[in-house]
Amino acid sequence: MHLTRSQIRFIGMLVAAVMATIYYLIGLGVLTVGTSATGDMDRNGMFVFGFMAGSAFLLGAILLGLFDRRWLWVTGLVFQLFVYAMYMAVAPNRNPQFEVWGITLRIIQLPLLLALAYLAWKPAARETRRASWLDRQKNQEMMR
Repeated sequence: MHLTRSQIRFIGMLVAAVMATIYYLIGLGVLTVGTSATGDMDRNGMFVFGFMAGSAFLLGAILLGLFDRRWLWVTGLVFQLFVYAMYMAVAPNRNPQFEVWGITLRIIQLPLLLALAYLAWKPAARETRRASWLDRQKNQEMMR
C-alpha cells in the first residue's frame, strides 16, 4: 500500500486534532493526569497547560490541512521531539511519573512524528505545493 503525500498530511492532521482534543480535556479537568510532585501545578495551572498544548496541536492540525511547506514540517518535527523530551524531563516532578494519558499521548504522537519526518524528508512536487489538501477536497466536491 502506498500513501500519497496528501493522505500522509491528512493522517497527521487527524492525529494532531485528536491530541489537541485530549489536551483540551486535560485542561478542563475531564481527564486527569496526576499531580505535580512539588504541588506547584494547581487547577488553574493545569487549565493553562491544557489550553496551550491543545492550541499548539490544533495549530499543527490546521497547518497540515492548509499548507505543504517543507520548512513547516521540519519545524513541526523539532517541536514534536521537544514535546517528547520535555515529557521525559519533567517526569521526576510528576506524581505518578508516567500516567495513562501522558503515555497514550506519546503513543498517539508517533504517527504524527513519522508523518512530519516523511514530509520534511521528501520534498513536495511542484503541483502539490500549489494545491492544498482543502483545495483538492473542494475540487472533488465540485466534480460530483
